[in-house]
Amino acid sequence: MIFNLKTAGSQIKQARLKAGISQAELARLAEVSRATINALENNAIKEIGVNRLNRIVSVSRALDDAQALPVRSQRKSASLNLSFPYDWSNSFMPDALLINKVVERGLFEDMAKIASRFGIAPLRYSIAEFSAKNRAAAPALNRMLGNIEKASHVEA
Repeated sequence: MIFNLKTAGSQIKQARLKAGISQAELARLAEVSRATINALENNAIKEIGVNRLNRIVSVSRALDDAQALPVRSQRKSASLNLSFPYDWSNSFMPDALLINKVVERGLFEDMAKIASRFGIAPLRYSIAEFSAKNRAAAPALNRMLGNIEKASHVEA
């Protein structure tokens, strides 16, 4: 059986674009590198292992089958409805790192959502760590933390 990589690459790209996912996401799902997906889609790959190609084709076909299903984000920032995609490059970001990134950005609404989800103690710890290195930010962050703590006592 002769397999045309150019045609396969074109079909894979169409399925990926139709599904609205990036090359990096397709690569993650197929357990190959993004460079492999890019080369395949752009007809720059001359040969590829059968197992790797099979994984890519299988995932791209599954994307077509999944079009009727709603796409759910795995990102914590999206599931928490945060105003910024703090974990856009790492959907498996540890909770502590996400909390640190929210504190660094200093958006009150996002810090309140973090406190609601993870509790005030991790937020307080992250603010203390960040404030020790960035003294100018300390007053504003501590004021926000105080307001979040007051609000949490009122709700209880």
